[in-house]
Amino acid sequence: MLDETTIEARRLAASLRSIDADLAESAHAVLLALEPTPDQDTLMGCADTLETIEQRLPPGALAALVRLRLTRLQGLVNTMLDNDLPPTAA
Repeated sequence: MLDETTIEARRLAASLRSIDADLAESAHAVLLALEPTPDQDTLMGCADTLETIEQRLPPGALAALVRLRLTRLQGLVNTMLDNDLPPTAA
């Protein structure tokens, strides 16, 4: 599932480049956070970042298509959170 999630994060970042550079940078940060094995805190941060991206997306047809990819990635991250990953090491 992690491979699928990183692929979606990469696609989201690429799709956002044509809409908003700052949003694309945020999506790229999510990708980087997912590439090593993420812990629960990291996934929570990714979920928060994805929510922020969703709130900042402008209206329009292109953004609507990006929202579909964003929704898919949010679902994957939430599924990973629900799979009881180990908590962050202290």
